[in-house]
Amino acid sequence: MKHFLPVILILAGICVQSCIDCGPQAELSARIFFTGDSLKLDSVYALNAVSQEAIRQQTDNFTPRHYYSISLPISLVSDTTTYVFRFSERTDTLAIYYQRIFRDKGGCGFITDAKAPATTSRYYSTFSKTEIHYDTFVNPGLQPWTNVDPAPGMSIWIQP
Repeated sequence: MKHFLPVILILAGICVQSCIDCGPQAELSARIFFTGDSLKLDSVYALNAVSQEAIRQQTDNFTPRHYYSISLPISLVSDTTTYVFRFSERTDTLAIYYQRIFRDKGGCGFITDAKAPATTSRYYSTFSKTEIHYDTFVNPGLQPWTNVDPAPGMSIWIQP
């Protein structure tokens, strides 16, 4: 038993070091933050989307507050995703542009990511103010056991 404990500790150390984050653990999405408005969001849909189900679930569970957010999937068949937001008193459009990345990540195989577009145009918006921040959806590699956060991906701040 005395020699069994070091063997267990060595095996545990190997397991911890081999915990590799191979890529996004969910569909790539844009986190959209709304600020400073009391409009009631009635619905959102993505133009040319195969299914609106993931978006519908976000709006069905939506609770308006002074500051709120929703997470909407982005298209992986195009470098643009266009959303139409229907509020109780108006309709707005947001088209976001990005560059899809399909690459091999050692030990993981083929992964998908997205980053800022090569052009200067990052979005088209009918909202009064829009800001967009791009980051990778893929964590860099080995993950510690504590403070494991998902990669930030794409974040959009909107002021209606």
